[in-house]
Amino acid sequence: MVCVTTLRARKLPALLVAVTLVAASVLLAPAATAAEARNELSVIVRAGSAAEAAAAVEAEGFAVERALPLVDAVHATVSVQTAARLTAAGLHVTPNRSVRLSSAAFDSDPRAAQLAALNLGATSSPTGGAGVAVAIVDTGVADVPGLEGRVMHGADLTEEADGVDRYGHGTFMAGLIVGDGSGAAPGAVVVSVKVAGADGVTSLAQVVEGIGWVVDHREELGIRVLSLSLGVDMGPGFAADPLGWAVEEAWMEGIAVVAASGNEGEGTVTSPGRDPLVITVGATDHGGTPTTTDDTVPDWSGSGRVGPVAKPELLAPGVAVTSLRAPGSTIDLTHPGARIGDDLFRGHGTSMAAALTAGATAVLAARHPEATPDDLKTALVVAADEISGEVGGAVDVAEADEVDDTAVQQWPGPHRSADEADGSPEWSGTRWSGTRWSGTRWSGTRWSGTRWTGTRWTGTRWSGTRWTAAAWGDPPA
Repeated sequence: MVCVTTLRARKLPALLVAVTLVAASVLLAPAATAAEARNELSVIVRAGSAAEAAAAVEAEGFAVERALPLVDAVHATVSVQTAARLTAAGLHVTPNRSVRLSSAAFDSDPRAAQLAALNLGATSSPTGGAGVAVAIVDTGVADVPGLEGRVMHGADLTEEADGVDRYGHGTFMAGLIVGDGSGAAPGAVVVSVKVAGADGVTSLAQVVEGIGWVVDHREELGIRVLSLSLGVDMGPGFAADPLGWAVEEAWMEGIAVVAASGNEGEGTVTSPGRDPLVITVGATDHGGTPTTTDDTVPDWSGSGRVGPVAKPELLAPGVAVTSLRAPGSTIDLTHPGARIGDDLFRGHGTSMAAALTAGATAVLAARHPEATPDDLKTALVVAADEISGEVGGAVDVAEADEVDDTAVQQWPGPHRSADEADGSPEWSGTRWSGTRWSGTRWSGTRWSGTRWTGTRWTGTRWSGTRWTAAAWGDPPA
């Protein structure tokens, strides 16, 4: 291919080797156009300048359709005889061929790539997740375009008592679960439990109370997934962690809990993501492609070991993630550079990765109505795509959907046994009997004869920064 500077520097000689009409007709074959039916050709005519080419075409009685001064040419539709005469006169006449643009995809909407990275495959559908409710304990959800008919406002445990997201975090996460164009499970429903107001501040007790509300209303609302895009450093050990207790209770009541690994980097996994039982998710940078071969994990994505368990188990897009904006919210006003148009917002963090994975889990739950939380987690972990050097694997929904019963039964755990009254996780890898990926429905038997009572824990409080992603707006350099 000749570069533009060469074309500009070197003008064509007066005479060129003639291009026969036979050759021109072959180049246009096999499709016949209306112009050809009239014995005409759509051509590009090049001369010493665009003006010269235009003059030659117009002298033959034809109009110039487009001037192409960059290459000293014009586009016109002329008769076959005129094309021959122009060629004979030394002008360069080239058939104006149809060109098929070649690309794997065009991401005019940045949300397409982040969903493609989950490999929804055959599970991708506008009704994906239908019949499943995903609870989010967060800052509420605003009524914004893209969420119509897909949000149920549950308890509001804040003084605002209106269910509205005045901080902006919960709306963003809801968009990644069920939002038009951004949600992994657009057919599901989000149940919003609001535990923080416009300042983004809440307490450990309030979060635990919110999880308790989800457990209490799981059956009437059809809640099978709980998404927790939050994290708090509870110090060493998870056995005395109230958030750990709460999420394990939810798990034992048949709710698959998906939690962020935190944004503190290697060696740190925040609560409740550090609980061995739950599905913990770290962040990837998908690089704008649907494959995982070029995925990387940002250094701020939390990871580490909890006892014998490596966390996170899964990875999902968490860099430059796009979802729904809550106009006028705290995040919206303090990070105007994160806005994309009128309705979208961009951010980075394991919060986003967890929400996308919660949507993926809802898709699987809808397709496998008898599956337990253990089954859902196992399928996702077994099917995850390995990323070299990383603890967790990238979420692969289509592959998880095809995992067979044997793989689900034999994954080494950890699992929770129904008869463990002391609440300690089972590390042996023995499967909980009676649970199958496509078999009988889990009975819902509790590991403890008495429900957790919802005792308040007031010692820990965290600010809005722990709700947020690692950053809002463009990715960090």
